This record gives sequence, structure tokens and C-alpha cells, in this order.
Amino acid sequence: MPTNNIRQTVDEIIDWLKKVSCFDDGLELTEIIRRGELATLTDEVAVQLLYRQFKHEFIRLKRVNYTLEQGDGDPLKGSLDGKALTPSQFLFGQDFAEINRTVVNFLSLKWLLEDKYQAFTAHQPGVVKLSETTFRRFRDLARDILKTTDDILALVVSLILGDVGKDPVLERFVHRKDGKKPNHDQVLARAIELGRFQKPLNLLSDNKREEVLLGVQVGAKLNIPQLTQGENVPGSLESILMLRGNPQAFNLKYLEIMLDVSGAGAHVDARGAVRMIEPVCQSFLSAYPVLMNVITEKLSVRDAYNTVLQNRGQLLADQGFHALSTNNRGDRAFLRLCAMGRVADKHLAELFEKAFIDLPQSTREDLVSGLNVDGCNGEDAVILYYMPAIFAEALRVTRTASDIKKVQVLQSLMSLMARTYSDTKPVDGHPGAILERDVSGAKDYIRRDGFIDDPTILDQCVPPVATC
Repeated sequence: MPTNNIRQTVDEIIDWLKKVSCFDDGLELTEIIRRGELATLTDEVAVQLLYRQFKHEFIRLKRVNYTLEQGDGDPLKGSLDGKALTPSQFLFGQDFAEINRTVVNFLSLKWLLEDKYQAFTAHQPGVVKLSETTFRRFRDLARDILKTTDDILALVVSLILGDVGKDPVLERFVHRKDGKKPNHDQVLARAIELGRFQKPLNLLSDNKREEVLLGVQVGAKLNIPQLTQGENVPGSLESILMLRGNPQAFNLKYLEIMLDVSGAGAHVDARGAVRMIEPVCQSFLSAYPVLMNVITEKLSVRDAYNTVLQNRGQLLADQGFHALSTNNRGDRAFLRLCAMGRVADKHLAELFEKAFIDLPQSTREDLVSGLNVDGCNGEDAVILYYMPAIFAEALRVTRTASDIKKVQVLQSLMSLMARTYSDTKPVDGHPGAILERDVSGAKDYIRRDGFIDDPTILDQCVPPVATC
């Protein structure tokens, strides 16, 4: 046999032995993490061990049918095994959206700890790509929070459990018990109360399990990405006060959420943390101390909410857009629209502003009114659940359309929002509530062949009723 072929064969055998060495000595992922050796694993071995450790949770994630945000029909791409395989292609030979998302959450943590900037930012759009400076700030935050290997293990368990509440079997189980149809965070919290997921939770020490469970309870009431996306309302923040006296529970939950966002685009591209782009990461990093000030009672929930919105406005101002103030009702409403639309550049902000200003006066007034209800003073505040995903889908289908057409499409979405907000004025004797209305049904109209030509098709979409 030629010398080159022998060397190639030997190299392949060595690579294979490296991949299976962890299996040979019987080590589990939990033990490897506790020994501080996660960074010694290849991505492929880490993914295999993750699956072996959490097989039952992977079964649940496989059952999730994710249809809200779709790609353009191109084959899904990943970074595993030298064959551009997605995590679920690597593990199962076919794609499962929620598997890809959850595993890339985990890989994002691994890349962050390993200081692998290139792997983390692979295939992010150049204009909004996460800068090395902001990546370092994210990494510094993670290293400050993850003081021990037990903290890392607690975070991994949190990442695995984060989306299992979307499992339709688990949803039906909770629905049969309670007669309600809660969102997936509430499904997870209730399922744990009913005795599910003891095996992964028992991997943790008592104090880390308590921190993870507290994070789950808060997550069932406060969706932090909804805050950074302007999707929820100030009244939604009140549940964060449950974390007073336990800052590490907040820290782990916050880091879990940042990593969940990092992997959120893996159902369309699993080659990196494609959604943790520069403006998104900056928004999370700036919101972190704001929420910590709520926990320590240095800020009211409304002031904290407005600070997060004002930070969004500053990001746009840094891009050359004009200044906006949360003290102005119209500006405040517009900042929420920009947050929901993930507006990260001046040009898109100008399109959103054109659509907003040119709405019929009554529609704009209803929209401004609905977007300024706090849910703190006896009024019913409405959260349009999945509205950021609807904006994302509309922007996807119109990416090659003219600016005039994009403005018309944005106006159709804003009109839907205005129609979905109900009368939210305070009523004597009524304590007020925060109501979620699921607008994901709008996607079916957005994906119709004639939608771009006639965006008023969305007027046929019946505004949803409250889901909780």
C-alpha cells in the first residue's frame, strides 16, 4: 500500500478513536462536565453524549411540529461530521426542527466557553454580525455566571428542558389535568409540578435544582425574550420579583435565554448561532443590569421596561436614525413595533416608520393605545403572542419586493395588531389582567401566493381571542 494511503488510514483511525474514546470509558456527559472537560470534546462527541444523556427529552422534542418561521425551501445545513450535517441529521438521519434548535443552544454554550468566535458567528448576516467585542462581553458574562462546573451542568439541564413544553403529548397531559391550554413555558412548569422530568433534575445538586426550578417558575410567567422584543408589557415583569434573594437563579435563567435565542434559527440554518447577532446581543446585555435593578428594587417595572425600549432606540440612533423617547406615546409604541420587528438598521426603521405614520388615523390611534397599556393599573393588557415571528415571516416573503410593497405589507400587519387589541381602559372593580392572544394564524395568509400583490388579504384574518 502506498505510504500516503497508510498515513491517511492511520489518521482516520486516530480521528475515530478520539470520537469514541468517551464512550469506551463509559463516561456520561454529566461526569465530563463536572470534571471540567466539556471543552475537550469535539462537537460531534458532545452532541452524541447530549443525546445519550437526555434520550427521553429528545423524544419529546422530536414530536414538536415547528411551522411558524420557515426557510426558503433550501436544504438545511449544519456543521457536523465534516459533511455539513445538522444535529438531527447527524443523530437521526433526518431533520427535526426543535432538535436542531435545542442542540445548537447547547453548542452555542460550548463555543462560547471555548472562545470559538468563528464557530459561534458562522453564517450570520455581515451587516449585523456579532462583533468580536460584543462576543467577548457575552463570554465574560457567561464566565462570571458559571463559577462552577455544577453551574454549567444546571445550565445544560435548563437548555434541554427549555422547549420540551412544546411536546403535543405533554400539552395534552397538562390539558387533561387542568382543562387549560397554557403556553409551552407554563406546560413545562406544570408538568414538573405533576412529577415529570425528575430524572434530568436529579442530575443536579439540591441547591442547583432549586435554582433551575425557580427559573422555570419565573419563565412560566415572564418571557424575557418577549421583553427584549417589546412583545410583553411592564406588568409581565412583576413575576421577576420572585427571584429576590436568589441572584444566581436569575443569572442562570438569563444565560439560558440568551443561548436559547442563539440557537433559535437552527431550524433554517444550524451552522452557528445565527440569531445572536450584534443588535440582539447588545439588547440582552443592556437589559441584564436593568432587570437586576428590578430584583434589587432599584427600578420599578415600568421604568425598567422603558429603559429596555430606550436602549433599543439608542441602537437605532447609533445607526443614524432620529432620536425617540419613551415619554412620547407615539414614539414608545413605535419602539415596541421596532423591537417586535427585530429592526436593526436605519433603512428598515425608516420603512417601519413610513408604514406607521401612513396608517389611517383611527387605526394608528388604536395601535398606539394598545401598545401603551402596561397591565399594572387595573387595565387589561394584551400580548400578541408570536407577533415577532409574524413580522419575520412577512419580511422573509417580501425580501425581494420593492420598498413601497414592504411598507404596504407592514401596514397590513400593524392593522391586524390594532384590530386584535381590545378595549383596555380601566374598569372600576376590575383588577385587570394580562391576556395573550396567539396571532400565529396570520402566517397562513402571509404565505398565500397573492399576499405580496394584495396585502389586504390579511384583513380576512379573524383577530384571536385571549389564550390565557
